[in-house]
Amino acid sequence: MTANPCRDPGTDASASRRAALRTLLLPAGVVAFGGGAGLSRIAAGASQPREAPFGQARIESDGTRTFRNVELHDQDGRRVRFHDDLVRDRIFAATFGYALCPGICRRMADNMRAASELLGPIMGDPVSFYSFSLAEDTPSRLREEMERRGIYGRPGWRYLTGPTEAIREIRWSFGFYDAGEEDTLGSPGTHTAMVRFGNHRLDSWNSCPSLAPPETIAASVVWLFPSCRRPSLPAVDRLRGSGAQRIPGFVPPAPLVAQR
Repeated sequence: MTANPCRDPGTDASASRRAALRTLLLPAGVVAFGGGAGLSRIAAGASQPREAPFGQARIESDGTRTFRNVELHDQDGRRVRFHDDLVRDRIFAATFGYALCPGICRRMADNMRAASELLGPIMGDPVSFYSFSLAEDTPSRLREEMERRGIYGRPGWRYLTGPTEAIREIRWSFGFYDAGEEDTLGSPGTHTAMVRFGNHRLDSWNSCPSLAPPETIAASVVWLFPSCRRPSLPAVDRLRGSGAQRIPGFVPPAPLVAQR
């Protein structure tokens, strides 16, 4: 039976959809930025235990992923759980940075804010934007930074902080880590400046540089929706005509499907 992406994905547990969505195809640029290993390891791994190993996710019978529920706090000091409160059944864009960043964080935040403005009516419901602190910033410091950047109180926005191990867990589970991570996490010059996009219910994922044009970031969110439910937004609709170009002579590899 062929899965219908316009059905409620919470009730569609067909084997064909699980097989098709098991593999996460990442843009080539992610690998160049040190971002592809974690999620591809999940797709290629053998059967998952009930508690997924560090930096991985458990593949469920409906084809979705269950990430470890590390605890964080948002900019208002509210305790949140990574999988249950931020990932499960959600559509989101996630970045990593610092409240007091001497580098590119300001440009990243400006691009993400502009992208959220292009997304307009779908921000907050169903789309969320997350920024995870790499420096164990306090919630009050995160709130101050959001206020300074003009995004505090906007629909869908959350800045999040937690222990170093919790943030490392999230970065690895999203595929954003470098060799020698244990020695570099917390150094402002080491994060990849990539955005991870996810539609958990469809197990649909993609990524792009956070310094890409805001229109590209917004389009990456919109394209997480199945075509029959894709919102029409003027700034994104203008990009649809260009499409992806075929690479001459390229033969795609066979999909990696997790053994059950």
